[in-house]
Amino acid sequence: MRLQSFLFLIFALVVAAMPVRAAQSEDAILVLDGSGSMWGQIDEEAKITIAKRVLLGLLDELPAERRLGLMAYGHNRKGDCTDIEELATVGAQRSAIKSAVEGINPKGKTPMTAAVKIAAEKLKYTENKATVILISDGIETCEPDPCGVASALEQAGIDFTAHVIGFDVSEENEQAQLRCIAENTGGQFISASNADDLTEALQTTVVETPVEPTSNLYLRATELQGGLVIEEGLSWTVTPSAGGGDAVVSETDAGSIEATVPPGAYDVEVVRPSDGLKGSATMVAIPANGSKTVTIALEFPVEATVTVEPQGESIAGTDIAVAFTGPERQGDYIALSKKGADAGQYNSYKYVKSGNPVKLRLPVEPGDYEVRYMLGRPIRVLASVDHKALPATATLSAQDTAVAGDTIEVEFTGPPAGSGDYITITKPEDADNKYNSYHYTKGGSPGEIRMPLEPGVYELRFVQGNNKVLARRPITVTEALATVSAQESAVIGETIKVEFTGPGKSGDYITVTAPDAAENSYTSYSYTKKGSPAEIRMPLTPGEYEIRFVQSSKKVIARQSITVNDVESSLEAKSSAVAGETVSVEFVGPPPGSGDFITVTRPDAADGKYGDYHYTKNGSPGDVRMPLDAGDYELRYVIGNSQVIARKPITVTAATATLDAVSEAQAKSTIKVSFTGPPVGSGDYIAISEVGSKDTAYLKYTYVKNGNPADLRLPAEAGDYELRYIQGNKKVLARRPIKVTPAP
Repeated sequence: MRLQSFLFLIFALVVAAMPVRAAQSEDAILVLDGSGSMWGQIDEEAKITIAKRVLLGLLDELPAERRLGLMAYGHNRKGDCTDIEELATVGAQRSAIKSAVEGINPKGKTPMTAAVKIAAEKLKYTENKATVILISDGIETCEPDPCGVASALEQAGIDFTAHVIGFDVSEENEQAQLRCIAENTGGQFISASNADDLTEALQTTVVETPVEPTSNLYLRATELQGGLVIEEGLSWTVTPSAGGGDAVVSETDAGSIEATVPPGAYDVEVVRPSDGLKGSATMVAIPANGSKTVTIALEFPVEATVTVEPQGESIAGTDIAVAFTGPERQGDYIALSKKGADAGQYNSYKYVKSGNPVKLRLPVEPGDYEVRYMLGRPIRVLASVDHKALPATATLSAQDTAVAGDTIEVEFTGPPAGSGDYITITKPEDADNKYNSYHYTKGGSPGEIRMPLEPGVYELRFVQGNNKVLARRPITVTEALATVSAQESAVIGETIKVEFTGPGKSGDYITVTAPDAAENSYTSYSYTKKGSPAEIRMPLTPGEYEIRFVQSSKKVIARQSITVNDVESSLEAKSSAVAGETVSVEFVGPPPGSGDFITVTRPDAADGKYGDYHYTKNGSPGDVRMPLDAGDYELRYVIGNSQVIARKPITVTAATATLDAVSEAQAKSTIKVSFTGPPVGSGDYIAISEVGSKDTAYLKYTYVKNGNPADLRLPAEAGDYELRYIQGNKKVLARRPIKVTPAP
């Protein structure tokens, strides 16, 4: 015991005597995170933009004697763990470093551990004092053990230090990884959450003479080795390893903790009272003015079982059911992996929280696989069972030839239908996952497949899992034949009958269009499935056109030329009318069609503008009511809702009216109102209204078409009112005051 105590004492004295690192002014390399996550936002500004701005300001303040180099990673290529580049050698001109900073454009992964190692090698860390300053916004995505690499650099280097700035890194497990790099090399870990924090961190590590922190001890516990950090409910005790001393740290109901302790060697114990789990670490050396992170794994038994139906083997690409028992912790999953694959590698998976049993689909490639119960954190195989995927087979049966655009039936046999299994038709040389018309096999056999529109040699395929062809059958697609027959000429807007022969599938139609129009262009059309003849309205502009049979809305398989001639059109009506008057308009024009009408509007109005109107299909003459406002107008013959083919000016004069009635009458009585006014139109009425009310407001009314004089019943409330002649339910043509006296 005396010898043991003596050795503890010597160990503690050696630790306490470890040299404090001198203030550094030697060469250093700044390593900047250029991974895609640097496009993340802080206060609506990208992190890379903030970092660039801060670095450019830093370079302006940097003392002339401070020699600095620059490296970046993840800035050239996506998904490449070798994307690490020295952008400026140590001692480069400040202008060159600035230019390099401005050119960084985040793209890819986070190989920060390899970048720190390469930077150390650039500084010849095994021969000289070497300092690396790492700025990162996330954890390693390429190197599995940043802490181990940092320790190796520390041990091999003459005086190697890595300072780490965690930029917008708040999650404890992520901070722990970054902190480990710094602490294992005697460097500083500084957390920066915004531009000001980043500036201060760089001032501390680059511009100013770094001051090493006092001896800090960071304590963490995880559930199982490599598992999640436990955030609460822990009791910690730290005592000197030499024995006999009081505890320097004693915390209860804690998670991770940070403490300042004297240099020396310590024993650490942690207990979780809720379940009695314990862990410890002995002889933990804390150097003077240094830092140390201690992570203790609380181990406990975790067991699981998996059972697969069908047992042993099944057809590749089909579903299996996996029943399981296990801890069912957050992140646990059932995985289907290639036999012998590393933990964490899988072909498909389902989280255990999704139910029990879970369904997994076998790969389409036959072979030997394993079904595993996977502990999610740390990743660990708790149970596994072998399962063989047998080769899947399929057959196809269909006619040898078919007409382009036709739909044929394809009978098939194959493995039980899975997601992505389908029957399709393609060119024989097409890639296995190429498809045109298709039928999912889960829809049953036979499946309906529409033939391509271009004739040629094709191939029917049974495709499993959207990428593996299990069966092929050749088929020849012949040209689709069709005819169209119609009169050789017509007039604008005329609807003609088009006789046709040919396929009548969904998307096939008869249309008329310009001869040089694209094959899928159309105007008036009729689907061929409605039968022959088709009724097609001619264009509204004269010229040479083409009647077409269009297959599947894409390909013209029959054509006939047709000439569309202009047609005489005219309007006859009187040249002036009173506002609101209904005018009889005689007209001559093309055969009536949808959207053809006679209307009245302002001369400068757009062609599609209209007022009152009369559809030409209702015959000539047509009645059109004039506007209520006086002025110069235009009668128009409009076809197709948009094209004016005839115009005639008409002057609308102001309408006038008079009212004659008693000046006073009892409430609820009925009075006679004599009137004069314009020709009677819809919405013309005599009304009694409150004085000052809106023009079209009324209390009682009677239509002028009901006769003259008009019978008008007075309101029940006594008071001063106004008689009004209202035209078209819009405009007051005459007013006359009237007093309503109380009823007896």
